[in-house]
Amino acid sequence: NDNTVAVMIEPVQGEGGVNIPSIEYLRGVREWCDDNNMLLIFDEVQTGLGRLGTLFGYESFGVEPDIMSLAKGLGGGVPIGAFLAKDSACAFDPGDHGSTFGGNPLTCAAAHASTKYLIDNNVAENSAKMGEYLGEGLKRLQADYEFITDVRGMGLIWAVEFDSELTPEVIPACNEAGILMNPMRPNAIRLMPVLTITKEEIDEALARLNEGLKNATS
Repeated sequence: NDNTVAVMIEPVQGEGGVNIPSIEYLRGVREWCDDNNMLLIFDEVQTGLGRLGTLFGYESFGVEPDIMSLAKGLGGGVPIGAFLAKDSACAFDPGDHGSTFGGNPLTCAAAHASTKYLIDNNVAENSAKMGEYLGEGLKRLQADYEFITDVRGMGLIWAVEFDSELTPEVIPACNEAGILMNPMRPNAIRLMPVLTITKEEIDEALARLNEGLKNATS
């Protein structure tokens, strides 16, 4: 309605199931916001800082938001959140917004060091290459197990979906095999490995995942 000022979405849904939109959809949202004089906000808390194979998730789709939120990977393990905005969307002047721990020197130094490492070492490029390799391995597992109905992902965020509510059995079996995963839904799990992962580590992870799947369904 007339009171709507912005649309906020994730470039790829993380908690929602690793759902990847089409480029046409995101372009359509961008155009719709422009046509209706609304801001487009991307939540890049999970998809930003190399996770999708580009430094920022929006770069994977070629659709630029007006505002972008960041956290998690920004601090390299230290808690921090931030948002970036185009000049046209900047309404704050210095002093307009403050918080007790906002701009903490320690967290900002950690974020600077972490981001510098990501850029200097082309970590996003590694995420793209290793993500493709991981995806190929997961799809091979899908071919071996009829109960795996879908494998989807981008960069280093992947989901494996089952034909029934197997997650409660799969997660502990995989933990026992030595691999930790996120129980996304009763019938789906999510894998989000470190962005510096290697092919050798992916091979070991896939072997352990295979062991966990066998034990969970035997």
